[in-house]
Formats: sequence, C-alpha cells, structure tokens
Amino acid sequence: MVALVILGMALVAIFQLFSLNLRSTKKAEDYTKAIFYARSMMDEAFIYVDPSGESKSEEYEGRYAVKRDVSVKSESDDGKVKLYEIIVTATWPQSGIFSIKELRAVYESEK
Repeated sequence: MVALVILGMALVAIFQLFSLNLRSTKKAEDYTKAIFYARSMMDEAFIYVDPSGESKSEEYEGRYAVKRDVSVKSESDDGKVKLYEIIVTATWPQSGIFSIKELRAVYESEK
C-alpha cells in the first residue's frame, strides 16, 4: 500500500513536469513566431526609398497582430536628409508582446 502511494506521488510529479515543459515549449514557439513576423515587417519597411507612408498593421495565423509605426525623428535644414524611427510591435493572446525599434536615415540625392 505504501509503495502504491509513493508510486502515485512520483507519477503526479512527473506529469506536472511534463505539463510545465509543454507550456514552456509553447511560449518559446509563440515568441519565435512573433520575432519572425515582426522582423519580416521591419525588413519590409527598409525596401522603400521613403518609408514615411508605410505605417500599417497585419494579422497572421489569426493570433498575431503586428503593427508598424513610422515617424520622422529629425530632418536636415534643407530637407534632404531625414531620420525615421520605425517601431514594430507584435502581440498575441495570453499577454504576449514583442517590440523592435530601429532608426533609418534617408538621403535625397540631387537629380
């Protein structure tokens, strides 16, 4: 009888560890996907010559909401050089949030 109680307690402990491992794996997967989607949207902003009008938001897999905000941080006196701040934020259920912030300088060449 004592052996069955000890075996039962050991099995409960093993199943709790297994459950904790599954939750940790799911959380890591969520962060990995959020980083992937956020980085993809950030890279997309860098393909445009002038990213000023490229603020947007998208949804992926029905779970991840990714939003990109582009704003001018500073501008040269002649208006030929602009420094943009690009912020990409990814959110998902269970209070997950991930944000990337980068600066990009754009120089308008003379034609």
